[in-house]
Amino acid sequence: MSTSLDVIVTRPSPYGEQLCSMLEEQKFISAHCPLISFAADDSITPTQRLKLFSQSQTWIFVSRQAVNFCLDGFSPSQQHTLQALSRDRTIIAVGEATADSLQQKQIRSLTPVTPNSEGMIQLLEQKNLKQQPTLLVRGNKGRPLLQQYFADHQLSILQVYQRKTTSQTLPPQTKQSAIVVTSGQLMELVAEQFPSNAQRQACTIISGSARISEIAQQFGFTNCYTANNASNSELVKSCILWRNNVS
Repeated sequence: MSTSLDVIVTRPSPYGEQLCSMLEEQKFISAHCPLISFAADDSITPTQRLKLFSQSQTWIFVSRQAVNFCLDGFSPSQQHTLQALSRDRTIIAVGEATADSLQQKQIRSLTPVTPNSEGMIQLLEQKNLKQQPTLLVRGNKGRPLLQQYFADHQLSILQVYQRKTTSQTLPPQTKQSAIVVTSGQLMELVAEQFPSNAQRQACTIISGSARISEIAQQFGFTNCYTANNASNSELVKSCILWRNNVS
């Protein structure tokens, strides 16, 4: 088995570093090259945020960052109010890690079978929640499928963090390297760094969802491995599958 397979991780901190550690445990050579970073968005005050929560029957948290950046700004009394509100609301977390972050704040949530927008829409359909006033807690970009699912008057968006592009440059790619991509925005940024068809066809993409793989293929990245979801453990499995195929 080759020991020189390189995996470039574009996922932001801190989860990108965690993925690199997991890959190194599996004898990969990994490099963390985050193409975006996160920063708090304080344009809406905690009091205003609490009002948005009170006005919505369904709360959707799209990431651990959404939970942490949103709830860490509340005072203890505001957190207590939010916990009380949550008892008669339907709360959806995109995945187990997001649900765990909510549980640490004593807020229980539902999780979809697949931790992505498609999975959350399926859960909303199962629970007949499409017509309910809904609050989407997210960053400054992302989840267009969820926005399209709801009528404009039924969906409020609470933006609690900013995604900012970094100046990180990805290394040249070979048959012995792969790039891990966990969002559509990251896939677009990867494509910017490999503008020619020849460069893109030389790249191997390890994607966190079928939707990301579709975006990659639209850009001309023809060699894609699709993880069951964007969790680090599933991404490692896809990297191992890629290694088995190229070794």
